[in-house]
Amino acid sequence: MRVKTDIHFTVGVDPTRVFDAVAAIELLPEWSTHSDARVATRGESGRPQRVYVTAETPLGKSDLQVLEYDWTADRVSWQVVDSCVGVGGGGWFEVAEDGAGSQVWYHTELQSSLLLPGLLLKRSVRREAENVVQNFIEFAEGYTAPPKSRAV
Repeated sequence: MRVKTDIHFTVGVDPTRVFDAVAAIELLPEWSTHSDARVATRGESGRPQRVYVTAETPLGKSDLQVLEYDWTADRVSWQVVDSCVGVGGGGWFEVAEDGAGSQVWYHTELQSSLLLPGLLLKRSVRREAENVVQNFIEFAEGYTAPPKSRAV
């Protein structure tokens, strides 16, 4: 079964800080449903590219997943490329500057072969996405990126 969720929201910081907050992969458990997250590889820009996470399934079980990230000027997207329990999907944050901060469009897709009634799964995923968004807003508005190290 495939479940899609879309939520539009405002964050009171500029798009650069929104992307910096998303790129802080090791802090992903502070605002998402992941209990662990580690960067395996980074792209030329220094942003995370391949990430290992421990995610919670709709049944409350842990799933070890490999995510591939793609970064553009106004969007960060991710795709599940490997999952121990067969959960697939991905999502993205699309960010646009707004006079008061940033307008963000959060999209997720969950593909699962888990045996759950469709309505129950959709409600659960929607409720989870709404919690993630609220947590992300608080996280991004309080996040300060560490200073970039300079090569000598």
